[in-house]
Amino acid sequence: MIDTIPDSLTISDSFLFRFSPFQIVPNDSAGIFFKPDAMVSHISVDAGYAGMPRTFPQHESSIFFLFFVFCFLLFSLFYRSERKTLFANFKNLLGFRRRSTAVYKEQVTIREIWAEMFLLFQTLLIFSMVYFVYFWDRGIADMLQGNRYLLFLCVFFTLGAFVFFRYLIYSFLGIVFFPFRIRNWLGKYLQIIELIGILSFLPAFLCVFLPEIAPFAFILLLTVFFMSRLGIMIAVLDIFVKNKIGFLYFIVYLCGIEIMPYFLLYSGLISLITVVGSIVL
Repeated sequence: MIDTIPDSLTISDSFLFRFSPFQIVPNDSAGIFFKPDAMVSHISVDAGYAGMPRTFPQHESSIFFLFFVFCFLLFSLFYRSERKTLFANFKNLLGFRRRSTAVYKEQVTIREIWAEMFLLFQTLLIFSMVYFVYFWDRGIADMLQGNRYLLFLCVFFTLGAFVFFRYLIYSFLGIVFFPFRIRNWLGKYLQIIELIGILSFLPAFLCVFLPEIAPFAFILLLTVFFMSRLGIMIAVLDIFVKNKIGFLYFIVYLCGIEIMPYFLLYSGLISLITVVGSIVL
């Protein structure tokens, strides 16, 4: 007897294109009955490799690279003309000596003012890029497809407002506790921010463009940050001791001026992400 029933399974499109239900639905060895227990653990889509970093967008990567090149070229330009002043400032800063012990200038040049402003801008720009990459790795920036640049600008201006707010606080404290050294104290605060930007340039570059060593670069950034905070604390302690201000006031200063603002900055960044996310939604 001749079998006249066509074998529909051999000409099925799902089999021809290797997309059979038997390949994506767990069943027993005979291929007849389903296995409900295996349905939960079955994964039909490749989930990738654990620990693999998310791909950073090419457009933002190119812009960040141009930012780093821009900072490097301008720093080289100012370094050629103002390197003696920069070395003198940082030497006095690291040695916690007065500025007049190294280099004394009768008049501050316009080029030196532009160099100071650029170094402050470089510090804000570098840490804004680091924060943006951190948000991207955590999937926060990816949720803001049409407002990623808005997020970057908000982070930049938030950091700028934070630096300016601390500058006002230091100005007030200087007027109250040491009015005769207020100019030297404010200059030292700005020099610390400038030095942070210079020392953070290479670790930030590695953190943005080399994700394989990003954890090591992030540790270097944290080291630079804590060393700068330690330098400020030592400088303030020196001023408190020379002006015979009680140690209790120094503890209050550390808690209220050096520690609390960073918790406020963290809360501000979280609120910023929430606001930008609500705009997108």
